[in-house]
Amino acid sequence: MKYVRGSWKTNSIVFKLMIAFVLVILPLYGISIMITHYSSTQMQIEVERAHESKLDFYHNHLQFELERMSGLVNEYSFDEPMSTLSTRAAIMSRYDVTSSLNNIHNKLSQIMAASPYISDVVYYVPALHKRVSATDGIRSVEDDEWRKLLATMGNLNGELSYLNNDLYFLKSNPYNMNYEEPPNFILGIRLSAEELKQRLQQLSEKGGSDITLSFGDKQQVVISSSDQVASISLLDAQTPKSQDSPQVTRYQSDHYLHYSLYDQEHSFLLTSSIADDVLEAPLEQYKLWLWILTVMSIVIILIFSFSIYRSIHKPLSALVKGFRMAEQGHTSIYIPHSRRDEFGYLYSRFNHMIERLHILIEENYIARIRTSEAELKHLQSQIQPHFLYNSLFSIKQMAEVENVELIQKFTDYLGQYFRYMSRDSQAEVSLGEEMDHALVYAAIQKIRFGSRINLQIEEMNSDYRAITVPRVIMQPIVENVFEHALSKSSRGGVLKISYKADHGKLSIRIEDDGNQLTDEILNDLEFAFQESVHRHESKEITGLINVHQRLQIKFGAEYGLTAQRSELGGLCIIVNVPGRGES
Repeated sequence: MKYVRGSWKTNSIVFKLMIAFVLVILPLYGISIMITHYSSTQMQIEVERAHESKLDFYHNHLQFELERMSGLVNEYSFDEPMSTLSTRAAIMSRYDVTSSLNNIHNKLSQIMAASPYISDVVYYVPALHKRVSATDGIRSVEDDEWRKLLATMGNLNGELSYLNNDLYFLKSNPYNMNYEEPPNFILGIRLSAEELKQRLQQLSEKGGSDITLSFGDKQQVVISSSDQVASISLLDAQTPKSQDSPQVTRYQSDHYLHYSLYDQEHSFLLTSSIADDVLEAPLEQYKLWLWILTVMSIVIILIFSFSIYRSIHKPLSALVKGFRMAEQGHTSIYIPHSRRDEFGYLYSRFNHMIERLHILIEENYIARIRTSEAELKHLQSQIQPHFLYNSLFSIKQMAEVENVELIQKFTDYLGQYFRYMSRDSQAEVSLGEEMDHALVYAAIQKIRFGSRINLQIEEMNSDYRAITVPRVIMQPIVENVFEHALSKSSRGGVLKISYKADHGKLSIRIEDDGNQLTDEILNDLEFAFQESVHRHESKEITGLINVHQRLQIKFGAEYGLTAQRSELGGLCIIVNVPGRGES
């Protein structure tokens, strides 16, 4: 019993089904990628807008504080006690001067409390060589101190001034371009760089960026939220400074994206520098989900493919292979299974069909054997009376000439012949017995035809004598030679029997030198052998076809009889049987 297993075929319907599934899922995967890409792009835009809004918010806040501090300086520069102290000091007592300075100190403290960005408020009176500070109080100063401060007024291209790493809002009265000429007073608000840095750090912590605040056209003062100040050497060229209202400008440098906003009124540049990895951090989640989606898609395809292979392709392949083996004539195949689905039903029906087919083939085989045996018996019933009449007539002729020795020999051959032909108990005999019987028949015919017949019989190898063959397969072929070729020869008729073994097959050649064989007869005979079910109606071919079919039933389609023209000129019938001792 042969068992059938599945195999993979790229042209199977299951393979096409998996390709269709992949083609369906690929557009969905592509749409997912597009949605993910669009979402990540939108997220990046929102992140950039958030940074721009944050920068704009801080600019508005800082602009408001600077304008308020500028307004305080302008407001208190017109304060009467401050603006007239220098001129009144000459007629005032020392107590009054001290009292006025104390009052001014109190006002400076009030100014300092007005904004967290103010670190100190100073008031210089050059005529008295006095300096009033909201933090340090009242003290005497040299002229160099106020002259240095006065010389920096507006050196940052705006209201702000820069001296010794400090930013000031300065106001002098009267305003004089000659810094050597002492003014009545100098009022200044010193900005708190520490407070500015803390506000920048608070703002940068919420967005993960480094924020830099620089004052002046040449960025003389730089305050950054981080210890490592970002490179802003190119921002000045990138920032438009003639615009009516400040706008956020963006540009890219190595591994950084910069947002800058320039305030022309107060001459400061606010810059937010964001590292690319920080900016893309919100996008990493989308990339992660994209990879997860990719892996899940691959896993789904693999699971689906494996499921289709296990549940459909493999059992279907086993069934297809079973049918192909059945087409090749294998009727002992069996598909083992324990399935209870549709394939289980198909397997059961297939096994039942093959089992039933095997039974029908065996019945048909037996029927063909019985038919061939019946045909053989009918052939024997035709051969025996005809041969018996001819033999008796030959004996009569020999008796007339009183050839007793030849009569004795002839009757001995005749007895052997009829004893073999009348033995119905055996359907199969050895090849040696069958050849001996054919040679007995040839010897009888030799006696009948005398010198007109020449027998060329090759001795058979003893290894082939044990081959089991159907009974009476050689004698009809030899009889066909005598009846259609040698009986019409007046002299020199030849019957040749030879053997040839090749690749496990034994070929027995029976040849004659008759001149009655036409191409049409040879073609008909060859066609009859090729079509084993063909029945030729002529009497002379009936015996040969019977032998051919019996040999094929016994040994298979590759054995039997073949016909060709002999080198002697007549017909050559080749009997092909297995070249082994047992069948």
